Amino acid sequence: MDPMSQILLLLVNTGFSVFILLVWLRFVLQLSGADFYNPLSQFVVKATGPLLHPLRRVVPSLFGLDTAALFLIFVLKLLQLGAIATITSQAASPMLLVVTTIFTLLLGAADFFFWIILGMVILSWVAMASGGLNPALMPLMQIAELVLAPCRRLLPDMGGFDLSPIIAFLLLKIVEILLGAAYPQVLAAVGG
Repeated sequence: MDPMSQILLLLVNTGFSVFILLVWLRFVLQLSGADFYNPLSQFVVKATGPLLHPLRRVVPSLFGLDTAALFLIFVLKLLQLGAIATITSQAASPMLLVVTTIFTLLLGAADFFFWIILGMVILSWVAMASGGLNPALMPLMQIAELVLAPCRRLLPDMGGFDLSPIIAFLLLKIVEILLGAAYPQVLAAVGG
């Protein structure tokens, strides 16, 4: 691949990935009931608003979920994968792109929660050592609770020790392994 294609690929991947992350953050912040007056939350809302506000008029919310955000994430990832296939001169059928988009987003969600939980654990140690609560820590804690709360219910009372991040890490890695094993089978079924 020539240098200009590499630069274009870098820019496409970075631009799409950053915006997909922002829309995903907006979705999970709303899902977790995070404080939208937090500076991190305000940044995410302002960055994603121009695309999400008009889309919400067309894509209704279902079961209290921001389906417009999920739809936007799916479309952005589909466009990203299509652009990558075009830049790298790979032939990709529409069905292959859709299946790859779904699996990539599911794997990305598991990876996202892994890093959010890890970041929350590390920042909570830093906050305890410094004696203050970082404003970015609160939304991270609220997002991490989406995964940690069900894990806590699986554990007996540990007398003040919270081992739920370990259970969450294991479960997230199991999900990644299962998705990784299912992906080639689904690709074969759709003719990819």
